[in-house]
Formats: sequence, structure tokens, C-alpha cells
Amino acid sequence: MNDFLMDYGAKKLGNRDDLAEVIYNAAKDDIKGLDTLFKDNGEAREHFYQAVGEGFLSDYDNGQSAEQNEKKSESLAHEAINYLGNHEKQLDDWKFN
Repeated sequence: MNDFLMDYGAKKLGNRDDLAEVIYNAAKDDIKGLDTLFKDNGEAREHFYQAVGEGFLSDYDNGQSAEQNEKKSESLAHEAINYLGNHEKQLDDWKFN
């Protein structure tokens, strides 16, 4: 999920040394902070972040309803943001090498 978000962030904000930190700070308290950061009316959050989580969940546990997967994807998105925040340097290094 974070790979997609980092790619999108680089397209919207440019290749910055602190891209992961900027994205994390925007989303750490509320994932909708991505909407404000990217000024995209939720495109990154809905199509590049939560949709990836929902797709994974539907493939992984296809016995769940779409509503259940949507709820779980919100939790997965928060976990991914926390991962991004704990691995900012590694994600920035990976992205730009």
C-alpha cells in the first residue's frame, strides 16, 4: 500500500528527500489528511490506498462482505500509515534508488 502512496506522492509533490515524512505527518492523525496534502478530493486515499487494502482483503478472505472488507481496510490503512511513519528513511531511500 505504501509503495502506491509513495509513487503517487512523488508525482504530486516531487521527488523529495522527506517524502515519507511529509505523507506520514499528513495522515498520522486522520487518513483524510492525504486529501488535503495532495489536493485531490480523496483520489489517493480512496483509489491508491484504501482500494489496495480492500483488494487484498477480498482476495485474502473472500468470505467477508464488501462492507466488512471496507471496515477492515480502514484498519489496514492505519497500520500501513504507522508502518510508513516507523520506516520513513527506508521508504525514502527505496523510492529514490
